[in-house]
Amino acid sequence: MEYILTAEEMKNCDEYTINNFGIPSIVLMERAALKCVAAIIKENYNLRRVLVVCGSGNNGGDGFAMARIFRERNIKVDVLLAGSLTSMSEETRINYECCVKYGIPVRSVVKDDEYTLIVDAIFGIGLNRMLERDTAEFIEGINSFKENGTKIISVDIPSGINATTGEVMGAAIRADMTVTFAYYKKGLMLYPGAEYAGKLMLVNIGITDESLQGITPSLKCLTKRDLTAVKKLKRPDHSHKGTFGKVLIVAGRDNMAGCVLLAAQSCFKAGVGMVRIITHINNKALLNDKLPEAIVDTYDDAIDRVKLADAVKWADVTAIGPGIGKDELARDLFEFVFFKSSGSFVIDADALSILKKYRMTLKKDHSKEIIITPHIGEFVRFTGMEKSTVINDLAGTTSMVAKAYNLTCVTKDARTVISSKHGECYINLTGNNGMATAGMGDCLFGIIAAFLARGLDPFDAAVYGCYIHGHAGDLAAAKKGKSGLMASDLITELKTCLETADE
Repeated sequence: MEYILTAEEMKNCDEYTINNFGIPSIVLMERAALKCVAAIIKENYNLRRVLVVCGSGNNGGDGFAMARIFRERNIKVDVLLAGSLTSMSEETRINYECCVKYGIPVRSVVKDDEYTLIVDAIFGIGLNRMLERDTAEFIEGINSFKENGTKIISVDIPSGINATTGEVMGAAIRADMTVTFAYYKKGLMLYPGAEYAGKLMLVNIGITDESLQGITPSLKCLTKRDLTAVKKLKRPDHSHKGTFGKVLIVAGRDNMAGCVLLAAQSCFKAGVGMVRIITHINNKALLNDKLPEAIVDTYDDAIDRVKLADAVKWADVTAIGPGIGKDELARDLFEFVFFKSSGSFVIDADALSILKKYRMTLKKDHSKEIIITPHIGEFVRFTGMEKSTVINDLAGTTSMVAKAYNLTCVTKDARTVISSKHGECYINLTGNNGMATAGMGDCLFGIIAAFLARGLDPFDAAVYGCYIHGHAGDLAAAKKGKSGLMASDLITELKTCLETADE
């Protein structure tokens, strides 16, 4: 697990490290510069000629130190001063003066065909206002160097990105790689900031968790090593199918078998012991043919309450929503399942529109364990919030909804955010744009239901489910490419992902 910090949280860490542990700011600056240069060399960028673009703040100080380190390594380097000499911090001025004494050219004008690599050290994480027009044009001018094949590396964060929100503050550097210090920044995780950051490298410069002063940051993310630590994803030898849980999937109206099949296949591949399906009778033949492992019960013009009551009682987890529709029959189906079951729930798609009617019930009733998995459009419809409000604060709005309605909320977007009813919040960093295709949400729905049935608590089931879902998508993309990636490709890779967790 890695912490993800806001600009203010990171600033507090910096200050505490300097003031309480006595590590001077210029020492941190030197460490940052050394780690950045090492990362650039490790990635084998073309260093035939390097330009470091430096602002007046501490980010610029990192850049001046990098220029000197390049010079020490006999790499031809120039500096482009993008700030004012009179407004430099003391540490930045010291590093600037070192560059001058080493004879590193400090230029005011450069040509776009002179450099193979540009280092962006203009603005750091403190930027919180829109850029003035001339500054925005300057940044776009730096971006234009890429047209000739020049690569750009940003120091800590691409200049022009808000470190807390990921917002573009008028203009921003489009980096090929960003080397960030100590902790991930929230603005690097959320879009559009994540898109501008390019490849992200996290490096340690000597700021430790002690500088958090016992305060847990508001946002976290999983890493691969976390996966192997989840004991409930390991399969004991002394076990049977009941050991790994029973999931009831209620999905698919007339001729909507695809979403049911994908969800059920994903559920099995995520390691659940048994899957039972309630779906429209016209879907039965395909499901029996493609997934004989599942128990398939059906309805036609009306629900069979006896059969449904038996299925609900049988299940450890009920997963409901994809393709059930929003008509009266769908409402009858949802209401019976929701109010008769004493088990846990995963609720998605059409069922979220029906659940909206019972938001006040959710506020008052703390007895049910519920996970909802809306995409942005469904989230907006469920909450009644403005879409722009949700997009501009995905983590905040997700956390607010989870706490307000006593559930775990998985808000699906290019970066999926997961929040518990207690306000704990994770952002998922696995996955890729090839997964923006039909059926991927049905797969996630099935994976989360499986993890919940296998004994993970709702929040962990959602967090690890999202991680595995994206990881499987990444494995599939590595084999087949992102273009044309299908949900069935992802399902094929789930077995590999779970074998890693079971090591």
